[in-house]
Amino acid sequence: MLDGILVMDKAFGPTSFQIVQRVRKRLKVKKVGHAGTLDPLATGVLPICLGRATKIVQFIMSGHKIYQGTMLLGVATDTYDAAGKVTEQKALPSSLDQIFLQKAAKEFTGRLFQPPPPFSAVKHNGKPLYKFARQGIMVQKESRPVQVFSFEILGLRLPEVDFRVHCSKGTYVRSLVHDLGSNLGCCAHVTRLRRTKSGPFNIENAMKMETLEEVVKSKRLLDVLIPVEKALSHIHAIEIDNEMAAELRNGHPVFVNRLRELMESQAHESDMELPYLRLLCRLPHIKNGSGQQEKDLVSVVAWPSAPESGSHKILHPIKVWPKKCIITN
Repeated sequence: MLDGILVMDKAFGPTSFQIVQRVRKRLKVKKVGHAGTLDPLATGVLPICLGRATKIVQFIMSGHKIYQGTMLLGVATDTYDAAGKVTEQKALPSSLDQIFLQKAAKEFTGRLFQPPPPFSAVKHNGKPLYKFARQGIMVQKESRPVQVFSFEILGLRLPEVDFRVHCSKGTYVRSLVHDLGSNLGCCAHVTRLRRTKSGPFNIENAMKMETLEEVVKSKRLLDVLIPVEKALSHIHAIEIDNEMAAELRNGHPVFVNRLRELMESQAHESDMELPYLRLLCRLPHIKNGSGQQEKDLVSVVAWPSAPESGSHKILHPIKVWPKKCIITN
């Protein structure tokens, strides 16, 4: 059985599900899933999980994302991108320049509450919103918290504007552009969008479908398949002792206070946007190519929030791995 992650460079046109279907058919693997949907008009990094790797999709999706794209000012569409119908057209402000635009874009950084756009895969009563929207029914879902770390304006060729967005999972970039256009008073929509980073995966290491064909024909698939443990490298890790590792593998929970003590003693830098923590233990007598002791992935747990004074809050592991799962930290 094939277990691991293929980092695909999704092409313009097909849906993320169609890419999954093509990979499943070509590799003849039953369990296949993607980590993070890309719209049909979007391109770029699309992690495809094979076999047992499908069980870590939620952890891969938790990573930060980086997108580069182009927006068209002066025109709004119902889908907030070039695939939709034009709903409004307006003249551009006369004072529009890169400095002005950058200042306007900065207002959409930080923690935001963003409702899913009407044309999205978010479900309502078991049906995706886009199916309602195609029938002319615009369902308003509750806003969700997202984090936009940066929204950069890269260049202007008015009415086109190139941009880059660094954000948390669940952020709709086309909604950011739509809202920016509304604030500018001239409306806007996305005409091109490319995801260049998703968690630990970069566009430089992503493969097009044509490349995958060549890899399979030359029997080099295992050379490009990323192991499950390496795919979790974007999640912060702390080292635990063998006793705690054994307890976790025997089904016991872990005390939050103990985890926080380990985090402090190892100068762990928190990242509240990643809600998980990897727990590793050393493998005695096993060293990597640098002469350092290899570490064994024991578990992934939810982020250990501070317990109330005097309490003994516990965490049950989300996922536990068997012993001797060797990784390079």
